[in-house]
Amino acid sequence: MSETFGRYTVIRQLGRGAMGVVYLASDPMLNRQVAVKTVDLSVEEPTEREFLRNRLLRDARAAAVLKHPNIVAIYDVFEDAGRAYVVMEYIEGDSLAAKLKANPLPDASALLKVLRQMADALDYTHARGVVHRDIKPANVMIDTTGTTKIMDFGIARMSDTRTCTPTGMVMGTVEYMAPEQILGETADGRADQFALAVVAYQMMTGSTLYGPNTVATLTYKIVHEMPVLPRSRNATLPIGVDMVLAKALSKKPDDRFATCTEFAMALATAFSDAPTAPLPAPTAQVGVRNQTTVAMSSGTAVPEPVTHSRAPIIAAAVAVVLLGGALAAVILKPWKHTTETPASIATFVAPPVTTPPAASTPAVNPPAATTPAPPPEPKADVKPSPTTVPAVHEPEPKKVADPPKPEPKSVTPPAKSPAVESTTPLAEPTGELELPILQMDRKNTVYQQALQRGQQQVKANDYPGALDSFAKAVALHPESGQARYSRGAVYQHMGQWDAARQDFVEALRLEPRLVIAHTGLGNCLAHEHHDPEALVEFQRAIELNPNASMALFGRGNIYMRRQQYAPALADYDRVVQISPHYAPVYMNRAKAREAIGDFPGAAGDRRMEQSLRK
Repeated sequence: MSETFGRYTVIRQLGRGAMGVVYLASDPMLNRQVAVKTVDLSVEEPTEREFLRNRLLRDARAAAVLKHPNIVAIYDVFEDAGRAYVVMEYIEGDSLAAKLKANPLPDASALLKVLRQMADALDYTHARGVVHRDIKPANVMIDTTGTTKIMDFGIARMSDTRTCTPTGMVMGTVEYMAPEQILGETADGRADQFALAVVAYQMMTGSTLYGPNTVATLTYKIVHEMPVLPRSRNATLPIGVDMVLAKALSKKPDDRFATCTEFAMALATAFSDAPTAPLPAPTAQVGVRNQTTVAMSSGTAVPEPVTHSRAPIIAAAVAVVLLGGALAAVILKPWKHTTETPASIATFVAPPVTTPPAASTPAVNPPAATTPAPPPEPKADVKPSPTTVPAVHEPEPKKVADPPKPEPKSVTPPAKSPAVESTTPLAEPTGELELPILQMDRKNTVYQQALQRGQQQVKANDYPGALDSFAKAVALHPESGQARYSRGAVYQHMGQWDAARQDFVEALRLEPRLVIAHTGLGNCLAHEHHDPEALVEFQRAIELNPNASMALFGRGNIYMRRQQYAPALADYDRVVQISPHYAPVYMNRAKAREAIGDFPGAAGDRRMEQSLRK
């Protein structure tokens, strides 16, 4: 006799998860096939069991009202003998996870189609107050017609429910979780956008952001560190992809795109080789504020940290498998290429990607940077705004040489510590212009002489003359990246930021691995407060040259502006190791130390900075 769940007759098993099984069943009343997910509610802790039971039944019923072609529909939910049963639309096809296992790098057409359909479904739910919170390839189905469908919205929380379970478990799968989820903060639709960007990153590189790692290390890296840029893992990707992904993967939700669809469209534009420009800052928030969700499908959960310091994050990183099983495949079919994407989009295939072995513990200091100091930015005689780096308010000076009495240290400042006034603005890159080492070109000696003359004029502080010399070098050799960069560096030193940025962009088109051009472009973008794009350029410079000190210095300044003091300190520490006589880094490191309560260390840095300037 066939097994039955309520009125549903089991045909066969489709898949098994940690806490349940998915079956193919028939519904005799409506004469259709359905997928039935069983969820074991026999949790040992009575309070937790009752909470999960109520949450599952309530949220699954609420999600049943979602009607969208890219969402797996929920038909019914009921409880029987300590088990919950979620009856869903049966999808004949395979999961995105299974497809990526068979083909880790789908072509651009397939990639963009999947992302566009997922984005459309997510924006639909966000507008209705539902956030999924567990977007990952295992929760995405591709049916036999090539249509993408997100499943397990039955476990997504409605905006009026609680943030966590009674024991503080944060719902979601760590590799795809946004920083605000890991920190236990309020999450809205932009958390789903972050996860969607991780899926996009995986489809373009064959790896998640940080590769295989312990849960503790993953949570730390997601909150504090930038991942390797996509084009560093897959050189065939278009140039604009790095900036688009960097924006969607921003640590702060406000720095991401306004909607998931906006992100998907920006990525499509990058693949269509449209001209790229600094991405605009987000102008709206996704969905309804204070919206959160619950995760009910396969995935790990991380305990909620008590504070934002590193220690609680690591201590909180104990993976808990909450509820089981992803809908399994029945028919395996290859990726389907459609004509929905622009005709100009070219497909890409990259060689297998090998992810460097991850450290067993969280990294404290990111790599560092080499490069002498780039030209200074003009300092504005205005009081720092909320976008500038807050510094800790110092006690009223007592006309003595000794530093202020130290206060108790804390590893990380409070999550929402009030901005405090600074006695001095954040130091920006200063020093001699960083010019490339000239490469002899015997076929074009006049060009070579123009470059040499320009460098000599820079050393003599004759910047207008240097500008003329480098302009002649560009005219003599338009395909010279170093000539373009040299002219851009002088423009930047003279405060002509737009002209400098154009020369740096052109230099990188000609010589993509010119580290100092990435640093120069990053400085221009940072000056214009295009922080996500600036971080991309600084990160690229550091990946090309781990000792690029000015790229590290620029990245540290952006971290400070965002009140991310731990990574800022790490970057400044590395700059001190590389360039111990560079005075501005001590000023900024003092501010970072003050922000975390390390006043004795800050006082020492200030004394060092003053001694170097004498």
